[in-house]
Amino acid sequence: MTDSCTKNSNSCTSFFALCRELLSLIPVIIVGIMAPMRSYIMQLLIDSSSYRDLLEKCLIAAVFSIGVFIFEWVSKKSQAIVVRDIEKDMRDRLMHKLFHISANQFEKKGLAYYLSKFTTDINIILNDGVNNIYGMIMQVVFGVVAVIYLLCVEPFILLIVAVVSAVQFVIPGILKKKIASSRKEYTEALEVYLDGVKSDLGGHKVVRTFDAVKQILGKQQKLSDFVCRKNEYSCQTMYWAQALASFVNNGAFLIVLGSCMFFAVAGRITIGEIVAITNMMNFVLTPCRAISNGMIQLKAMEKVTAELEDLLGQESENDNKEHLEEAIQEICLEDVDQKISETFSLDKLTLTFEKGRKYAIVGKSGSGKSSIIKLLTEYGPGYTGRVLINGRELSGLNRESIMHISPVCYQQTYIFNDTVFNNVALYQDFPKGEVIEALRKAGIYDTIQKLPDGVDEKIQENGKNFSGGELQRIALARLFLRNKAMTFLDEITSGLDNATAYEIEKRLLDEDMTIISITHRYNKTLIQKYDEIIVMGEGKIVESGTFDALMEKEGEFFQLYKVLSE
Repeated sequence: MTDSCTKNSNSCTSFFALCRELLSLIPVIIVGIMAPMRSYIMQLLIDSSSYRDLLEKCLIAAVFSIGVFIFEWVSKKSQAIVVRDIEKDMRDRLMHKLFHISANQFEKKGLAYYLSKFTTDINIILNDGVNNIYGMIMQVVFGVVAVIYLLCVEPFILLIVAVVSAVQFVIPGILKKKIASSRKEYTEALEVYLDGVKSDLGGHKVVRTFDAVKQILGKQQKLSDFVCRKNEYSCQTMYWAQALASFVNNGAFLIVLGSCMFFAVAGRITIGEIVAITNMMNFVLTPCRAISNGMIQLKAMEKVTAELEDLLGQESENDNKEHLEEAIQEICLEDVDQKISETFSLDKLTLTFEKGRKYAIVGKSGSGKSSIIKLLTEYGPGYTGRVLINGRELSGLNRESIMHISPVCYQQTYIFNDTVFNNVALYQDFPKGEVIEALRKAGIYDTIQKLPDGVDEKIQENGKNFSGGELQRIALARLFLRNKAMTFLDEITSGLDNATAYEIEKRLLDEDMTIISITHRYNKTLIQKYDEIIVMGEGKIVESGTFDALMEKEGEFFQLYKVLSE
């Protein structure tokens, strides 16, 4: 019922949007009719038979000019409203799509790729597409009105104008592929540039600390030169096509002017008609050139539009898969193989995670610890073997729903440039008291309440007004607020001092929840709290068991503990 109502609502919205766009064309068409008629007004003024007649026609011209001004203002305003709505719709749809494709799909493209869609690609579509189409519609009306006038005054001149104008439409076809290709190369180069700028500015502190400013600026200069050259090539291609059209237009003007003089000498047209014809000719040739250039721009944006449409039409890996609604009781991996990269794979994993128990996944760097969490959430690619969650095969489940039930806390804490409250609640409707209680459980509320604005204190860019440990606790409060029965922890204490790391991990282990934790810390008091320790090595499970059992075995874990607990 809800989906049906939503579809009906969307259909109504689309219908009214279409009506508004069509209505916005009315003043455009009126201006398109009135503008060429100024040439006819000029003819009337020049061919006035008396002083009184001239005054009457001057009054008509004044009223006409005011009318043109009013309709031009209305047409621009209505066009701006439509463009605004289209831009908002594109930005909203793109953002909606990016938050509804899977994390795995999102990470296949760099962030710079998506940023370029919000900036360069949407601007190209609005300027070369929407605004361009409005302009082309007006130019078509210009041409139709001018053709009717020329047909009434002197059909032979219309024939000359028509032949010359037809040539201008050939140019876009000749340069079509080259123009589209050059524009696409520029947008791709801009993606590379944005990625480089984002990366280098993100490392601002590191670059200055290690005196690498000269090298980074040199790198950026090369990137800047690369993207500017691509833009230059794209513009040159476009300008070359426009120059050819202008050449044809200028030649046509001379031909038509000469024809008018011939007919004037022959007594077939008046001086006023010569002025009107030469002006009206511009409302045929100029529209032809403008439409020709508009077609060039439309051709150039074809690939950009197609790519954006492909992205908006992309289905999520989670689509049409069963949602997991209930709490996770058990996760079973049976002989699971998964290719992570060309050089690394998970190999024959067989293990079970049960509700209410706490698991530590340990091992050397690159042993495959994080790959297990990625496998169970949205970040892992396909696999072979069996992964059963509550007895249901993972490949048939919506992985986003798994993350909703069992959220993942990462070692890299992402903090929004917003208040503490919004960073914990994530803009969801939680009572303030519950947020405060979550902060208290995370061990950070005593610090927060001393701030001038308390939980409404704004966290500055990159959390620079808080320490790393404080930011990690704020992120941890997100988990406590939602009171989930199970969570994945991906080295969340990495980069923290031992005391802070100990306090955070202890608070989590004291909670009544299932925990699957990747850790590199081997504090005896904490590591003994885990019901099972899983030791990874080269994508395989090397050994597993309780702390005491593994220490007694004196295997891989024993060696790791000896080194890392010292």
